[in-house]
Amino acid sequence: MAHARAWHAEHGHLAAPRDIVHDDYPLSAWLFSQRDRSKQRARAGMPPSPHLRELAAIDPWWNPPWDLHWQRNYYRARDHVQASRPFDPAGLVPSIGTVLGSWISRACLQYDQLHPDQQQLLALIGVTPEVAHARFRRAYPWRTAVEHAKGFAETRGHLAVPHDALHEGFSLGRCLIKQRYRANKTSPSFPAVRALTAIDPWWNPPWGMTWQHAYHHARTQPHTPAARRWIQSQRRSWLLLHPDQQQLLTHIGMHP
Repeated sequence: MAHARAWHAEHGHLAAPRDIVHDDYPLSAWLFSQRDRSKQRARAGMPPSPHLRELAAIDPWWNPPWDLHWQRNYYRARDHVQASRPFDPAGLVPSIGTVLGSWISRACLQYDQLHPDQQQLLALIGVTPEVAHARFRRAYPWRTAVEHAKGFAETRGHLAVPHDALHEGFSLGRCLIKQRYRANKTSPSFPAVRALTAIDPWWNPPWGMTWQHAYHHARTQPHTPAARRWIQSQRRSWLLLHPDQQQLLTHIGMHP
C-alpha cells in the first residue's frame, strides 16, 4: 500500500504498466494480483476487503470495468491537458498521426459504445459528446457517408444512388461516386469498402451503374413500360451478361 500511495503521489493514478518496479518492489505485479482478488470477491458476492477499499480511495479507477490499456491512455491524455499543451479534439489536435491523437480519435469513434463513466472521464479533459462526434466526422469522413448510405439502403434496399441524390442534406450520390473510384484504386479490405459492401454487396459492381439503376427499377416497379422494355432487352442479351448479373436477374424471376 505504501508503494501504491507513493506511485499515485507521483503519477496521479494506479494504472501502472505491468513491468513497473517501484523502489525494488514489484508494484505492477501486486496491483494485478489485487485486481484478480477484487474480481474473485465480486464473483463470490463478497464485499471488498479493507485494503481493496483503500486502493479505491487512492484511485477510484485503479480497477476499472474496462480495459486497463484504455485507462493508461486516458491518463496520458489527462496529463497532456494538465500540462497546458494544445488540445482540441474537434480540430484533430493532437494529430491523428500521433499515439495520443490516434487514441483520442478511437475514443471519439467508439464514444456512444463507451461505459457512461468513461464518457464522464472524457468530459473532464474536454471530450464532450459534441466534441467526440465532431472529431469522429473529421477523423473518419467516410464513416459519415457510410451512415447516410445505411439510412438510404434501409428505405430503398440498395445503394444504386443517382449521382445527384441527397440524403438528409448530404450529397450521398457524389460521395459514393468518389468511394467507388477509391475502391477501384485500393484494397477490398479498405474500411469504407468493407462497410459499404456490408450494406449492399453490389454498391460497386464490375458493370456500369446504369445497368444497376435499371435493375433496381425493374425490381421495384416491374410493370412500368420502361422496366418491361429493359427486362426484354436482358433476355435477348442473356448470354452476354456477367454471371452475377444473371444471378441478380433470377432474383426477380427472370430466366433465359
